[in-house]
Amino acid sequence: MRFTGLSILLLSSLLGGCSGEADLPVDAPLADPESSEVILQAVDAGTGAALADSRMTVRYLVRAPITLDATATEQVVSSEPYRIAHAVAEDQLVLEVRLEAPSYHRLDTVLAVARGSSAGPFTIRMARRLDRAAGARPSRPSQSGPTRPEPRPTDPDAGIDRSALRAGDRAFRNGDWAAATSAYGRLDPPPRRSGTYAGEYAQALVNWGVSHMNLGEWASALGTLEEALGYDASGPPAYLLLTQAQCAVGRTDEGRRTLGELATIPGGDRPPVLALIAYQHAMCSQYEFGQAQSAIEVVRTGGRAIQEFNGFIELGEALSPAPTDVDTALTDARRRVEEIRERMRQLRG
Repeated sequence: MRFTGLSILLLSSLLGGCSGEADLPVDAPLADPESSEVILQAVDAGTGAALADSRMTVRYLVRAPITLDATATEQVVSSEPYRIAHAVAEDQLVLEVRLEAPSYHRLDTVLAVARGSSAGPFTIRMARRLDRAAGARPSRPSQSGPTRPEPRPTDPDAGIDRSALRAGDRAFRNGDWAAATSAYGRLDPPPRRSGTYAGEYAQALVNWGVSHMNLGEWASALGTLEEALGYDASGPPAYLLLTQAQCAVGRTDEGRRTLGELATIPGGDRPPVLALIAYQHAMCSQYEFGQAQSAIEVVRTGGRAIQEFNGFIELGEALSPAPTDVDTALTDARRRVEEIRERMRQLRG
């Protein structure tokens, strides 16, 4: 089974519209597991020298083989090469890597190495953040006589540069996911927790996550959507999308916990949202069903998925009228129940 991007489509009314599906890696023939290693070195894009920050954060997710589901977050010395090694049975080890340092824009990249080989060191060039590179602002010259305090703007982020955000929004509306991720990657600086820009920034993070998902960049999608949850304006869409990303990489227990958190936030208890929560629960269970190998696991996970889809169908049909996204999910859920039953019938036959 391929975990589709249908739930992205279902959220179009909440997000302002998006399309496309994000494909999971195709399984390769298995061989004997062999240690495979990727080495990377971060440098300043402007100077080619070591980063100005002595330490950086490395986050990575194993994109392939997807069943490995290995993730890590580590604080490391920025001036030294960083090694990622895993024993894999597939042809390649494919990694999604995110590098973060206080004085630099965070950087997402994908690195690969053949099974049993070592690749690198890959030079990862990180761009300086202009607000950090400029250093402290010079103090204003003292003025004679008393000074009046400057009026505080209503919006705490009034006057902030929104050019990267606007460029990302345009690319997102046009379905140019690569351009959207590139533009949103230049968002700088983050907002305060209230105000107009905070709402725009939260929506940009959700759009950014959707763009990564449509490109199959699951690690980047996870990190971006997790960040979006820190802003109230992101709302239910961020939780539903994060659940999809978590279940897509096999982290189904985390996905279900995310849905549990969604039910407690403002707006998370609305009947249409509760229905979509039930739908996403069932989608995570169907992912487990698709990964099941033994007959016992097929029956167990299939029965659970059918039960959860039927529970969602009952909730969705009780809405009168059902919102478009819930109605679309109802049609999809009925189809998926029949697909699961058909596989289980073939197993018994």
